[in-house]
Amino acid sequence: MGTMGLTDLNDLNDLNHLNTLDDLTAVTAVGGPVTRSGLALDLPARLLDEEFGQSKVWRFEDFDFPATLIHEPTRRFLRDMGLPEDHGFFQLDTDIPLPTLAEYNAGERPGELPPGRLPARAAHLIRLGHFVEGNSLVVDGTTGAVLNWSDPESTLTSLDADISTLAFTLWLLHRENRENRENREETAACCWVERLRNEACAGL
Repeated sequence: MGTMGLTDLNDLNDLNHLNTLDDLTAVTAVGGPVTRSGLALDLPARLLDEEFGQSKVWRFEDFDFPATLIHEPTRRFLRDMGLPEDHGFFQLDTDIPLPTLAEYNAGERPGELPPGRLPARAAHLIRLGHFVEGNSLVVDGTTGAVLNWSDPESTLTSLDADISTLAFTLWLLHRENRENRENREETAACCWVERLRNEACAGL
């Protein structure tokens, strides 16, 4: 099977075959990207805006990026597409320019974590925000890979192929939660209508 890229997507119909995280893993595991963006996925420009709301998607400026973020496709994605500010288990850093993991620990958490416990390339890992259970979501400034840094365990693990697959994962999870919530509300409304109908029939 050759490398697969999702290019020239004009609407969400092109993503209909990606309905689970397993589908996304299968797409991104077959090789490097053959997309116009240079990332694993070319996502529709308004994908995140339409799902989360434009005011809830944060786009960065060039001055927000540290010098070690040299992966141009990642810089362009964060500038043009952005990321949702809050996804429940992931909160994006928006109050300050994006720090490297080394800068974050030195400036925001001085003395909490000895420098020797940081990964070797901490100055090249850009912290995107808070992840689950006190972890940090970071992107490799050279390769664009998205990783999870665990402070409690001092471990760095691969999370997503790049920023595009992270964004699509967040979109997919949010869509599933929204659809489940809408289905529950629709079911509750149908039950309420059915109860009123039964009560009305009983009164005849």
